[in-house]
Order: sequence, then structure tokens, then C-alpha cells
Amino acid sequence: MRSPRLACIFLAVLGVASSRAKADVLGRALAAVAAVDDQPGGGTSPPPQPADLTAWAGEARATTLPELLQIAVRQAPNLQSAKLDIAIAEARIQETWARNDWLFQAKLTGSHTTGANTGTVTSVGVSGEVSRLLPTGGTVALHADSTYAKTTGSFQALFDGTSWTNNLAASITQPLLRGRGRALFEANEVRATFARDALVLARQLAAIQTVQAVIAAYWDLVLAEKTVAITQASLDLARERLRITQIGAEGGKVPRSEIPAVLQIIATREEDVLNGELTVLDRSIGLRRAAGMPIGAGELGLRVATDLETQDRPLDLGQLVERAYTASPELAQLATQDRSATIDIEVTENGLLPQLDAALSLGPTGSARTFGQSWKDLAELNALAIAGSLTFSRSLDQNDVRGRVREQHEIKRKLMVSAFDVRAQIAQTMSQAVAQLELARRRVMLSQRAIDLANENIKIETDRFNLGKSTNFDVLNRLEELRQAELRKAQALIDWHKAEVVIQALTGELLPAYGIALDQAALTPAR
Repeated sequence: MRSPRLACIFLAVLGVASSRAKADVLGRALAAVAAVDDQPGGGTSPPPQPADLTAWAGEARATTLPELLQIAVRQAPNLQSAKLDIAIAEARIQETWARNDWLFQAKLTGSHTTGANTGTVTSVGVSGEVSRLLPTGGTVALHADSTYAKTTGSFQALFDGTSWTNNLAASITQPLLRGRGRALFEANEVRATFARDALVLARQLAAIQTVQAVIAAYWDLVLAEKTVAITQASLDLARERLRITQIGAEGGKVPRSEIPAVLQIIATREEDVLNGELTVLDRSIGLRRAAGMPIGAGELGLRVATDLETQDRPLDLGQLVERAYTASPELAQLATQDRSATIDIEVTENGLLPQLDAALSLGPTGSARTFGQSWKDLAELNALAIAGSLTFSRSLDQNDVRGRVREQHEIKRKLMVSAFDVRAQIAQTMSQAVAQLELARRRVMLSQRAIDLANENIKIETDRFNLGKSTNFDVLNRLEELRQAELRKAQALIDWHKAEVVIQALTGELLPAYGIALDQAALTPAR
């Protein structure tokens, strides 16, 4: 009895979907079954079969949910991109370490001056300085220089000759108001670290969303396969009904008018199986896309296990919502942004202070006609140079700084509003998932009860048919009631599993539940 089913498959692949085409399918199915019925032995030898979907779609690949999830986590482009974003953020953290670097500067100068009174003056100088920023916001430096000067032909020959001047000085410059403090000194690194932490959370969120999408696509495929299996079982029952009816008609116990009703339901079920198989193929392609698997010739169909059993566990909505708040990557991201905004406010408000910088320089100096004597004077501390300064500056209005402070405060308030909205969304989603899970559990119980009753009704209706008190139409209606009850149970089980995945995603249990651990080894760069 496969000829009408495969004829339907062939027509569906060609895109026949109109009501007229469906009528043609039914007509050919009835003709084929009638032809089979005319064969000796009650039609046990089916006619030649056309090619089915595997001829062009290829054999379905058997797979499991853990395998699909590992492929998705390993190949998902958004997770790979998120990992690179974290690496970029870590490089930016390292950039801020430049504030601890020592800065070395060297300078070589020279000049040659000729004048009627001054004569010819030639000088050459070399200097070097090593400096570094201090955690207090100041700068410490060590400076050394040496200058050679030669004068000839001056108006007063007393000044003719050579001279060497050497200086060695240690200096410190320290802001007393604006720019002072370790918090400002480390602000850039703290902000870069917060940015990196936000990207880590974004990667975790992307992983949860990717896994959740793959699992949802997986259960959609399971439901499609289960629907085909249920419909195929109903088709087999209808074919068995046809065999029994044909035997009864041949023996004169059943009128042949009972046969068309069975033929009609067989044709309808074969079309349902066809549509189900196409749905399975479509869900397989969707699952491949979600998991990042190849899609192409011979790589379309997937075959997965169809175990739809559930596990009862107590659910406390209040505890689940609190756990969801704690585990939420979105709330953690907003908290990180809030801490970064606090740093921005502190740095910006510091700009409202006036600039008051103190500078102090201290060191020996040496000057003589010879190079050696000048360094001897410097070493013996024959001359000591001390210099200090205090510099004050202030913008009178400071509208730019005040505007930035106001902007940062408004950004912080906006983050609070966003956090409130995210918490409300989490509570809403969790409540809906718990309600759906509880409803699905009850639907499973009710549908199972309907299945049991349908089986009893089929037996009763079959007995009535055998006594001539019922028709095939009534028996087939009972079979359809059984099929619908089984489909409702399958849908309720899928809804239960999907709701469970939502709860696991919200509470942070989803990735550990499937043995998925994101690589966190490179989250803290070495210093």
C-alpha cells in the first residue's frame, strides 16, 4: 500500500499544493488501492514505487544533542567573534600599563655664533633624562646634561677660551588638586577591565542563546519525527482495517461499500505522512543552520532520538526568579557598565578642581675650563642648584566639564532604568516558563488519559463493527481520535522540554547541564 504515499511524495516535491492537485492525489490513491484490491490474494503485492525523498536529499545523518551542541559552541561565528573581542579588550588593558613605563629622552644640541664684539662662540651640548609617572599623579625625573663652549676673538679677550658645564638634577612634579590620586592614575585600566568583563559576559550570553536555539531546533525536529511516527502508525492501522474489510467483503460478511471510507483515510494519512516527512527535512535543515553544520547536496537530513520522557521536580517561582537575577549576564553587564560610569563621574568631577601643581628640582652643578675639572666640581658638590615652582590655573566657567559631569550622571540613571526593565523581563519570562512547564505536565497527563480511552473506544467500536452495529467510518473516527491524542501528548512533551530549557537558561544551569564550559584561561593577561 505504499504506492499512493510515494505518489504524494513525488507530487509534493514538485510543489503541488492546490486543492485540485490534492483531489488528483486522492483519486490516484483510490485507483491504486482499487487496482491492488483486484489482485489475487487480497492485494499483497504492491505496484512499482517511485523514488522517495532520499533520492535527492540523501540519507539522514544520525546525531545526538550533545554532539550538536559541541559543534555549535565550536563553530558558531558569534562565539568566535566574541572570543576575539575579549582578546582585543585584553590588549587594550595592556596598553594602559604604559603609565608604569620609564621614559628615556636624549638630546644633542650645537650652535655657532659670530659677532663683532662677541667673537666666535661654538657650543655643543648633550642631555639625557629618565622619567616616570607616580601613582599619585605626579612625575619623577632624573636629568643630566653636559655643555662644551669655546669663545675666540671676543672684544674682551678675557672671555676667550673653553668651558665645560655639567648638571645633575632630580625633580618631582606633583598635582595638588586636579589630577591627584591613585584612582585617577588607574582609571584607564579600570575602565578597560570593566569593558573586558562586559565582553566576557556578552560571550556567555551569546553561548546561552546559541545553545538554547540549537536545543529548541532539536526539539522541533523531535516533534516532527514523532508526528511522522504517529501518523505512520495510524496509516498502518488504516491499512490493516482495509485488509480486514476486504476479507470480510470477499466472504460476504461486510458490504463492499465499507471499503471507500478506508481508502479515503489511507490516502489522507499518506499525504499527512508526506507532509510530515517534508517537515522533518525542513526542521533538519533548520537544526543544521542553528548548529553551524554544512547544508548542501547529501547533507540535509538529520535523525535524532525521540525520547520525550519528563522528570518532575518541585518549582519555586520566587527562588527561581532570584536565581535568575543572580545568574543573568544582562544584569551583570549593566552592573559592570554602572561601575564604569562611576569611574567616569569621579574622573570628570576631578576636572572641576583648579590646576595647582608643585615642582621641585635639586642637584649639583659643575663648571670649569676642562672636562675633568667640571665633573670634579660636580662630584664634590661645590655648587648646588635648587629650584621650585607652584603653578595655578583655572577655567572661570568650566561649562565643558560641568556638561560632561551632568552627562555621566544621566547615563548612570539610564543604566538603573535599564536594569529595572531587565529584571522585569526576567521575572516575566521565568513566570511564563514555569506556567508553561506546569501546564505541559498537566496536558501530558490528560492526553495520556485520552489515549487510554481512545484505545478502549477503538476496541469497543471494532466489536460493534464485527456485530454489524457500526461502520468503518465510526471505527476510523476512533482511530483518528487516538492519533490526535497522541499528537497532543507529543506536543505537550515538547512544550515541557522547551520550557525547561528556558528555566535552565535563566538560572545559569543550561551550559553546565550539557557539559559546556567556555574557555576562560585568557581572561586575565599576564603582567
